[in-house]
Amino acid sequence: MIFRQIASTAAVAVLLLFVAFIPVYGASPSVAPAGNTDMANSRIIANNSSSTKGSVVKIVDVTNLRSGPGLDYDIVGKAVPGVTLPIVDTTGDWYVVPLPSGERAYVANWVVETETPLRYVVFVDKTNLRSGPGLEHDIVGKAASGDTLPIAGVEGDWYIVTLSGGKQAYVANWVVRTNLNERETPKVYIYHTHNRESWKNVARNVTGSSVDDTEINITLVGGHLGEKLTKSGIRSLVETEDFMERLKTQKLGFSQSYAESRKAVTKAMKANPSLAYFFDIHRDADVPRKNTTVTIKGKSYARILFVIGTAHPNHAANQKLANELDKRLNKKYPGLSRGVISKSVHQGNGEYNQSLSPGSLLLEIGGANNTLEETKLAAEAFSDVFSAYYKSLK
Repeated sequence: MIFRQIASTAAVAVLLLFVAFIPVYGASPSVAPAGNTDMANSRIIANNSSSTKGSVVKIVDVTNLRSGPGLDYDIVGKAVPGVTLPIVDTTGDWYVVPLPSGERAYVANWVVETETPLRYVVFVDKTNLRSGPGLEHDIVGKAASGDTLPIAGVEGDWYIVTLSGGKQAYVANWVVRTNLNERETPKVYIYHTHNRESWKNVARNVTGSSVDDTEINITLVGGHLGEKLTKSGIRSLVETEDFMERLKTQKLGFSQSYAESRKAVTKAMKANPSLAYFFDIHRDADVPRKNTTVTIKGKSYARILFVIGTAHPNHAANQKLANELDKRLNKKYPGLSRGVISKSVHQGNGEYNQSLSPGSLLLEIGGANNTLEETKLAAEAFSDVFSAYYKSLK
């Protein structure tokens, strides 16, 4: 039971957020698993989102719901552990959450946890929940109009949703709507497999062939790119996980970098089914500055090299995307692109996580002899060109 409405009469009126769930799930039917349901990755920066927009409160103990934002207001209901409720507004230290009746209640922010960014479905009519992604699968529950459920993943045209108590079920995407509109759903995921790559003029670690820094590094460029893309209307998620630290903690070698970043990419894909493009941002090695720098209209830019791994059967799609962006870059910013190169398993990793999506690219923006400022300018130019390309597909 999700809510217990407090009544003054001896016969306590019970309101259920999802009325049909109790009898159906009492027998604990088997529902197909959907992978990781933690969509609140605190390491991912969700550009253009406020602290509560699209978020939910997670009830961790039996919690009072009140008629107003304060302990002096009447208790209008209780929520039990495991329940998640969408945040529709905030008032001071109180979250505003919806009740099954359509009314709203308040819950103190110090007694709950929040998760964001979290996508959830909103049911617009009484709807069947099924044990698998298809009408031939058994009906394992029903949701009423106005109910909401967190999205744990996606399978074809079906959302995998999480029920109270942690069970999962499937609902067709054509009979529900989500809390995020098209502009708000993230389309681009930016990450940095070699996240500590830095530049000779600022790096604090230049031992051997390393040019690294724990703070002033390539992640600043990926973050800048994410901001620019979001401002252009293409919402982006920027991964800030320190993969190098994870390798160190697990006593793994540098060659395992892509295996570590792949875990983050896979998790982001499950949490955000709308993601279509995955950009792994690097800077090239100790390449002569004359090869990695171009002056355009009086400004010095780090040049961009596209790297495509061929050690998987679907690399042609990645190659096609790289070729198109290479052409557009050099048309608008002459000389900015260094071209597109392909690498097999005999020339490096050979796959670079690009088998996960046809929209995957590895971008070498400048090299160790460039500067952060030049690399950021290149990221701005790439954002400009990619935004035009993306909008041309509409």
